[in-house]
Amino acid sequence: MVHGDTLSACSAAVRPPCQRPDTQARSFNKAITLGNLGKAIIANLAVRRQSESSVPLFSDFIACVRTEQSRKALEDQFAEHHSGGRFRVTTGENVRALECSDVVILAVDPADVEHVLSEPGCREALRGKLLISVAAGWSRQKLETALYGSPTTAENSGDGSRAYILRALPNIAALAGQGLTAMEISDPPLPESHLRLADAIFQSVGKTAHTPPHLMDATTAVAGSTPAFFSIICDALIDASVAVGMPRELARTMIVQSMQGTASMLQGGLSTAQVRDQGTSAEGCTIGGIMVLEEGAVRGHVGRALREAVTIARQMGHVQHVNDTRH
Repeated sequence: MVHGDTLSACSAAVRPPCQRPDTQARSFNKAITLGNLGKAIIANLAVRRQSESSVPLFSDFIACVRTEQSRKALEDQFAEHHSGGRFRVTTGENVRALECSDVVILAVDPADVEHVLSEPGCREALRGKLLISVAAGWSRQKLETALYGSPTTAENSGDGSRAYILRALPNIAALAGQGLTAMEISDPPLPESHLRLADAIFQSVGKTAHTPPHLMDATTAVAGSTPAFFSIICDALIDASVAVGMPRELARTMIVQSMQGTASMLQGGLSTAQVRDQGTSAEGCTIGGIMVLEEGAVRGHVGRALREAVTIARQMGHVQHVNDTRH
């Protein structure tokens, strides 16, 4: 629950604060969230998306932070909701916040996960609740072992003493409402209502993809690292545009819009080869540039960069693969 200097959770509770919800309830009243991802969720769920629905998914939010500086910054950012009681910020009251919650987003630095989950009272406060982890390198089984000493199985999950844990990997594009969040397919499966709620939370900041467990480490790079890769490619194209006389801001506008348009064409069903061929003519400037890229083995270097990122992600999770770049 710590991200940088903040404790992050997104929780929801039906009925008055700290009262357990009716199992038949279809909406949630409380939410706890913070960090960059949490801020994006608040901005989209609380500020924009909920205004479009007659039955809001969340009615208020609680952010638990470690420092007064973080508390003040969050209160200032969401002053409108803070003054109306919809957004509260607390310090040093992690367990109390969890007790008042039904859904928790664990958005912590991987090195802090075990420390946070071992806080006295945390396990009891999470009993029967949905815990969504966005901590890199921590599988669902590792989280369950940190909390309970063993992974959750069909045999030990029936008494309601454990939290329902969902591993989710959102990427940085969530900050623009265009993120991709991979959500691990759990075994034993989570209640359908929990999956719908998790989808609703992360679809407020983009799209979701339900992903098999063995692909989650690769997804850390395939979805999580690629925005940075695309940014480097854009940066190179902008610099080159400046080098041939284009003003930087105009070059940036053109390159970014071209990238956005290309993404829209690909999402519309065109293949990468079709987009390339439709923009290429015989003896033209585009094919000349493509040949330079091919001669420089750009395709291979980009592919290796992704494989390297996946390799590191797997090492974070201690899983080796035959195509990793190192062992």
